Amino acid sequence: MKFAKYFVFALFLSSQAQAYLSIAESAEVLAPGKYQLGAEPQILTNKGGGANFNVFLDTSINESTSARISMGAGAVDFNAFASLKWIPIPDVDNQPAMGFRVGAGLARDEDENLLQLQVAPLVSKRVDTDYGLTVPYVSVPFTFLNTKEENIVASNIAIGTEFHYVDWNEVNLGAELGVDLNKSYSYISVFVTFPFESHKGFGK
Repeated sequence: MKFAKYFVFALFLSSQAQAYLSIAESAEVLAPGKYQLGAEPQILTNKGGGANFNVFLDTSINESTSARISMGAGAVDFNAFASLKWIPIPDVDNQPAMGFRVGAGLARDEDENLLQLQVAPLVSKRVDTDYGLTVPYVSVPFTFLNTKEENIVASNIAIGTEFHYVDWNEVNLGAELGVDLNKSYSYISVFVTFPFESHKGFGK
């Protein structure tokens, strides 16, 4: 399958540093029956710099909940993360969408195993433009990291936007800026998502 080939290929397009504390999604929830495949290259701007590459798959659970699995590589030998996004307050009129993302992950960095537990409040607001739909968002993820030597709670602020160009039915774009608050990473990332349905294929 082409899907499987692209997925495996993307896992190895990484370079020099780990970074798995990004959000790379707004508080929008996929419609039932919808999925999306995504890729996120990321450049670190602190802790020596470097880059990372993640791929992810999103699926809808119900009208207010979606799930994501992601995998990546870099200086870490392997990184896997699963999250659940719950948005009980939808984007209606002047009210922004508000909710939480919770997740857990495992990573292997040389001879050390890392456990990650994350809670991330998430707020976004849809803005219609002549060029398409823009969805700016902000989140402050708190990530508990368990290592062999210590347990820490890392935090950062993530500010980003999704962009759904009016003439593009098979791809959406996004960008995110992360700022280190406590023992975390500062970074710049971009991401691209490909929506699809199981019986229809790629495209909205």
